Amino acid sequence: MIKWKIEKKYFWFGLIALLVTVLAILFSHMLENQSRFEEWKTVVNHALFPIIAGSILAYLLNPILNFFERTMFKPLGGKLFKKNQKKQNKFSRTCGITCTLIVFFVVLVGGVYMVAPQIYQSILKIVTEAPTYYQNANAWIEDVSKDNPELGQYLVPVLDRIYNQVLAYLNESILPNIDKIVASITSGIVGGVKMLLNVVVAVIVSIYVMAEKEILISVGKKLTYSLFTRKNANAIVRGVRYADQVFGGFINGKIIDSFIIGALCYIFMVIVDFHYPVLISMIIGVTNVIPYFGPFIGAIPSILILLMMDFKQGLIFAVFVLILQQCDGNIIGPLILGDRLKISSMWILFAILVGGGFFGIPGMILGAPCFACIYAMVSTFCKVKLESKNLPLQTSEYYNIDQVVDDKIVRFEPDAISGSKKDIEKETVDNDKNNES
Repeated sequence: MIKWKIEKKYFWFGLIALLVTVLAILFSHMLENQSRFEEWKTVVNHALFPIIAGSILAYLLNPILNFFERTMFKPLGGKLFKKNQKKQNKFSRTCGITCTLIVFFVVLVGGVYMVAPQIYQSILKIVTEAPTYYQNANAWIEDVSKDNPELGQYLVPVLDRIYNQVLAYLNESILPNIDKIVASITSGIVGGVKMLLNVVVAVIVSIYVMAEKEILISVGKKLTYSLFTRKNANAIVRGVRYADQVFGGFINGKIIDSFIIGALCYIFMVIVDFHYPVLISMIIGVTNVIPYFGPFIGAIPSILILLMMDFKQGLIFAVFVLILQQCDGNIIGPLILGDRLKISSMWILFAILVGGGFFGIPGMILGAPCFACIYAMVSTFCKVKLESKNLPLQTSEYYNIDQVVDDKIVRFEPDAISGSKKDIEKETVDNDKNNES
C-alpha cells in the first residue's frame, strides 16, 4: 500500500494559491454586483459603527483612566481592602471609569453649551451682514483705485461678479428648492436621532472595553501566539506595542496641543476685541490637529472672515497666527509631543499628502503615525538583514560607498572617482580569479 506524503512547503504553496483564487472570484463578483455590495457595506458600517467608535473612545480615554487609577483609587483600594487583591482591582477600575466618564461628559456638554450658541450667532451674523461685507470690500477697492486706477478697474468687476453669483445661487438654487431642503432637514433629524443612539451604544461599548482591557489584550496575544511561530508572534507583539506608543502619544498630544493653541487664540482675540472670537478660535484649534497643513487650512478662512469685517483686523490676525504657529512648532509642540514619530519632516509631509489623497481629513491626521509605524517595521527588517550580512547599520556609513567586495566596504573619493573605480574593477577581477581557482 502506497502512502502519500505531502511536503510542507508544497502544502503552503497550494493553500496560498487557493486563497488568491477565492479572493479573485470574490473581487470579480463584487465588481459585477457593485450596488448590492454598497448596500451590504452600508449595513455592515451601521452595525459596526458603535463597536468601532466605542473602542476608539475607550482608547482615547484610557490615559485619563490610568491617571485616576494610579494616583487616586489604587492607593485608596489598598487601604480599604488590604487582603483582597481582587476587590482592590474591581474598586479602582469601577471608580476610575466613573470619574473618567464624568470628566468626558462635563467637557463634552460644557463645551457644547458654551461654544455652540456663540458659533451659531457668529454664523448667523456672517450671513445677515453679507451686504455690509460687500460694501466694505467695495469701499476698500475704491480707496485702492484712487492710487492705482488700473488695479481698481480689475477688482471692481471681479467683486461684482462674485456678489452676483452668490445672489443667483440663493435665488435659483436655494429658494426654489426650499421644500426639498425642509425634507432633507427632516430626514437629517431622523438621522441625528439614529446617530445619538449610536453614540449612546458607543459609550456603553467603551465602558466594557475599559473595564476588560487587560482581558481583551490577553486574548489578542493568545490568538497571536497560537497562529504564528514564536519568533513572528514576538515581533507582532512588539510592533503593536510600538504602534500603541506612537498613536497614543501622538493623538493625545495633538489634542492637548490644539486645545492650547485654540485657547491662546481666543484669549488674544478677546483682549484686542476682534470679531467672532469663539468661531475663529474653534477653527484654528480643530484644524491644528492636522500636521503642517492644519494651520494654513484654519488660518485662511479665518483671515478672510476678519478681512470682510475690518481690513486692519485681518492683517493683525494674520501676523498673530504666523507668530502663534511658530511658537507651536518650536516651543509648545516639542514640549508636549517630543519626537514621538522619530521620522524626518520630509517623510511626515509625504505621509500627510498620501493619507489625505486616499482618505481625506482622517488620512491627513493619521497618515504621519501610520507611516511612522511602517517606517519602524521596514527599519527593523533592514537591520536584521544588514546584521546577517555584517554590514553597518548607520545610514551615514552609506554616503560614499561605491560597492561591497567580500564583506569589505569600498569607498570612493569625490575628486578621484575614476581612479577608485579602476581599483575596484581590478580588485573584483582578482577576487573572481581566486574564487575560480
